[in-house]
Amino acid sequence: MLRTGQLLAALVTSILLVGAGTATAAPIDVPWSPDDALDSEVSFESGGITFHGSLRTPVGDTRGVALVLPGSGPTDRNGNSGDLQLNTTAYVADELSRRGIASLRFDKLGSGRTGLAGVDPNNPPGFDAQVDNAADALAFLQQRTGVGADRTTVIGHSEGALTALRLADADSAAIANVGLLEPLSIRYLDLLTAQVDRNIDEAVAAGQFTEDQAASSRNRFSQAVADIRAGRPLSAEPDPIVDGLGLRQNAVFLREADASDPANLAAALPDSYSTFLTCSDKDLNVSCGQVDNVRVALAHTDLDFAHFANSSHTLGELGPLPADPNTALAPLPLSWEFRDAFGRWVDGL
Repeated sequence: MLRTGQLLAALVTSILLVGAGTATAAPIDVPWSPDDALDSEVSFESGGITFHGSLRTPVGDTRGVALVLPGSGPTDRNGNSGDLQLNTTAYVADELSRRGIASLRFDKLGSGRTGLAGVDPNNPPGFDAQVDNAADALAFLQQRTGVGADRTTVIGHSEGALTALRLADADSAAIANVGLLEPLSIRYLDLLTAQVDRNIDEAVAAGQFTEDQAASSRNRFSQAVADIRAGRPLSAEPDPIVDGLGLRQNAVFLREADASDPANLAAALPDSYSTFLTCSDKDLNVSCGQVDNVRVALAHTDLDFAHFANSSHTLGELGPLPADPNTALAPLPLSWEFRDAFGRWVDGL
């Protein structure tokens, strides 16, 4: 029997995406109470929408500022989405604060206190609008703190790394440093295809798909990708994977995000940039082999590359735990490998 529900469940836990689905979450409270720092609630305007976020002041003197961008989906300022309380970007803000870096993180459209902001969930904005939102957030951070570009860092996790690279590509003079944490490292739809293929292979091995069903699913998904890239309407024929991953609803977002190759954007960064790049052997979303494309492209910058053994995609400490969907999405402490490597880089800024 075709068990697409099980396949979709696996995809949701191992896929970078469904991030395009920015317009699904209702406004919620997103408090964060670290032991040694204080968040100030702030807001800024972008594209006619009020975005809500947290300005984290450092412990001691301010050495610089950082904009922290979360991963895909309706992900809030802390790196959480719905029932997934992983606190990825909140932990990053903690580490920055301890090292004298003030930071801003904000609720993307469809998450946290920003919510839907009147946007039609059936016609969400594209990826280019997301980059514009990040640019306005950066301008707000610099204006609010009075810190200039020479002490400004942009840090992106997962899909947020692509946003960070696009931001630097649009105005490289506004930034001096870029951190790319478990980043989307190949074209968006190529990565999504690789993830779908892997999960279909696992479904076949588990007896959930026949070879014919797998081939048919791959063909339909491949056609959907080709249609998105060409700007064509997707087939009206229902498909559990295409529909379950929101490709129809988010075709504009995906086409705009897929138009940029992260390695090409990385290669275009100024030589003067200090950059930080991570990958992990236990990352189910992005492989170290894929991240290597960006590592090579960043060779002309002052690059600090950290290859982890036991960090999850969301920077949780897996330790001896296996890399599987259950552990990857569990509430884990921050990876000690990440904390040490990231701390050394931040200390050197």
